[in-house]
Amino acid sequence: MVVNNSLQKLLETFPKYVTEVQSSPSYVEMYTGNNKDILLVYAKGKQSTGPTDGCKNNRISDELELTGSPLKLDLSLHTLLDETMMPDEPQLWRKEENLHNSIDIDTAREIANFYNKILSETNKDDSVPMWVLCNPSSENKPLLLSIQSDNNNFTRGIVTYEGSSTLDEVDVEKLIQDFAIQAGVKEDMVNISVDCKYVLSGTTYTSTNTDELLNAPHGGVTELLCSWSVKTLLTPYINCKVNYAQEVIVGHLASPCSTIWKSVSSLHNINQILVEMTAAGFSSVNLETAQIRNTVQVMKVPDVTKRLNKLFNETEIYTYTAECPAGGCICVTEDTDSLRQCLSSMAVNGSSNDFTYKLWDILRDCANAEELITLLLQALKFVSSGKIRPFIDVNNKTYLSKLILKLSRGHSQTSKVLKNLHSSPPQALSLLAQVAVEKTMWEYTKLMSLLEHSFYIAGIWNADIRTHESIEQINQTIQDMTMGGDFTLNPFESVSTGEHSIRLDSDSFYAEDNELTVDDFASLKKHGLVNERKDVNEVPLIADEIDISPWKNLLMKFAQVHVCLEHLYRVETCLRANFDQMKPIASKLLELYVSEKSPVRAVGQLLNDPVQTICIPITNNIVQDHLKKMAFWYRMEVTKKDEDSGFKRDMKSVFVFSQTPVFPPSVWQHLEPSTEDVAEVTTIGEELKYHCTKYTYISNKLTRKLNI
Repeated sequence: MVVNNSLQKLLETFPKYVTEVQSSPSYVEMYTGNNKDILLVYAKGKQSTGPTDGCKNNRISDELELTGSPLKLDLSLHTLLDETMMPDEPQLWRKEENLHNSIDIDTAREIANFYNKILSETNKDDSVPMWVLCNPSSENKPLLLSIQSDNNNFTRGIVTYEGSSTLDEVDVEKLIQDFAIQAGVKEDMVNISVDCKYVLSGTTYTSTNTDELLNAPHGGVTELLCSWSVKTLLTPYINCKVNYAQEVIVGHLASPCSTIWKSVSSLHNINQILVEMTAAGFSSVNLETAQIRNTVQVMKVPDVTKRLNKLFNETEIYTYTAECPAGGCICVTEDTDSLRQCLSSMAVNGSSNDFTYKLWDILRDCANAEELITLLLQALKFVSSGKIRPFIDVNNKTYLSKLILKLSRGHSQTSKVLKNLHSSPPQALSLLAQVAVEKTMWEYTKLMSLLEHSFYIAGIWNADIRTHESIEQINQTIQDMTMGGDFTLNPFESVSTGEHSIRLDSDSFYAEDNELTVDDFASLKKHGLVNERKDVNEVPLIADEIDISPWKNLLMKFAQVHVCLEHLYRVETCLRANFDQMKPIASKLLELYVSEKSPVRAVGQLLNDPVQTICIPITNNIVQDHLKKMAFWYRMEVTKKDEDSGFKRDMKSVFVFSQTPVFPPSVWQHLEPSTEDVAEVTTIGEELKYHCTKYTYISNKLTRKLNI
């Protein structure tokens, strides 16, 4: 191949420099607007033994084992929200690019000319552009040199440092006039396009392991990407397109969404254990090493036994005082006006007073399957003592809820069933996992009901989504059906008996005997869970099998909806958005993630790679206050319109105005700014100065062969 031959010749001629085909580094992408493959040439820098200048919280990954994680955060700070933490200064260059050292301009030109000579002697159809990183201490302060040649074009470009100034000092009209003169066209033949980035919160972390990501000072990045064609650098509120770009870290310890993620991740682990037991028998699984809780190195290990005893005491107190807990969802009330409020309440009090739900909230934090089964049996034994009368929500139809109701009223085969549960780990795990599945479905539906999408979410669990209709169409249909009247979008509230939808007096649980029929569990005896029944009125307590086959697909749906929730929480926090403003964003997220084309296909995928990114268009009115501020950087591209003249030459200038250097310190340090410019990136009143760099691109149409 031409590229390989060219590389070989370049390496032989300039052995001191790194010459490799790679996707565009950040400092090239800033001027070209894409990350296509290029041939990059630079001098290789040495790895430092400590933090690099201007690279706070970023060290070479090789050192992490010796020096510890650069991202570790005191867990006491996890009660705070990202935006209240001291922000890490965002940077435009990637950590690994700090090893890219510059080459003097004369050598850079020599390398570029040599590459052009190679291309002129070969078939250049598959040539890639060369970019050489230059030392800006030379005259005109060059930073990059580029060249590309094929059979029909000769293209070259140069990036130079133009100094620093405030945006008010930039004369856009003069830049257009200068370009028109240089290009030899009239001003009305010049096009202009501007784009910019607002960094609202957070920073991105790369080349780190999962534990570091989950404990990083920030749980993601939120940015606005704006573009317009008006001749101004100041963002026009109306005439600009706004894209909302966001990165979230699923399971981040500072996110209140991590409460419900605990259920999903523990349920994922239980499902893996059950699948293995089904395939190879439960004796093939070591319960003491079968992980339930996903533990991050720095997180506090919860004392599940202490929490379980506390639950027993609380339940015994309300039994003794004959007080019945409130039914329904206790984390969503009429006063709930934000996801933060709802999620924080869920983290502190749980989502329901249902005994089995509270039991799952505790047992999901068990370290292994042995501990989980032991504590489950301990709970069932305590229930059977008759000291407590657990509250079970009327909508809870799980086997465990029925078992607990029966045990609390006394049952002749209690000891036998508990003994057989102890000897049948799959049965014990399935009982608890079924509660977890039902509870998690209910919680996600309740949370999304705040954004009026619970009807859509409930359809996801029931595999009953009308895929030909958008979320907006479905909600409009509901609106039409109710003729504008009050309508509850939470399908779980359809059995409402009162204000909180599913509260019943505790007496009703004991008045009617919600017994499982003998026919439901005809094969129970075959599996040895009970002996011959002496009392014909006594029925088995639990099923011999619980079908786990639907759980795999449900777990995938949980993962997909959870990513939407993480994004929505960050939207609310960073944009200060209310529910009405978030509804269209929620629709876009659900259509992106909960679909056949979803980038999320499994819980395990998010556990291994917790970073998820989006870039979606949003309406300007949601972010109008942010657009009045100064952006992190502005990029203005000036080009000439197509013309029909015989001499063809494409030309453009790209001006980048950035608060921080576009290039890593290894290159930028050679600029040696004056004392006056040292303070150029500081804010004094409203005077925020920006670095200005300029990329000049010229491409000539050439015909090397003459037709005779």
